[in-house]
Amino acid sequence: MEFLMDVNLIIEGAGVSTGGYFYARNKSEIPKVAYQFIQDKKRESGCRKMVIKKVIVNGSEDITQVVKELESRPIPPMDDFYW
Repeated sequence: MEFLMDVNLIIEGAGVSTGGYFYARNKSEIPKVAYQFIQDKKRESGCRKMVIKKVIVNGSEDITQVVKELESRPIPPMDDFYW
């Protein structure tokens, strides 16, 4: 499914607004796509300090809290991976 996403970020005190049209397999994957897009922006900015202010989908649906929860989840320990 195609969706329009608007993202407002603060990168080291400077406000940035970005977004565009994106694709997800279903509605439940939209926050994951948004999180990955924000991580790409973070890498592009040189991994500077970044704060997510707002994530809006299709002009009206606010998914900011869901994306912030994805951002704050713990990194799994390396013991859980099998080589």
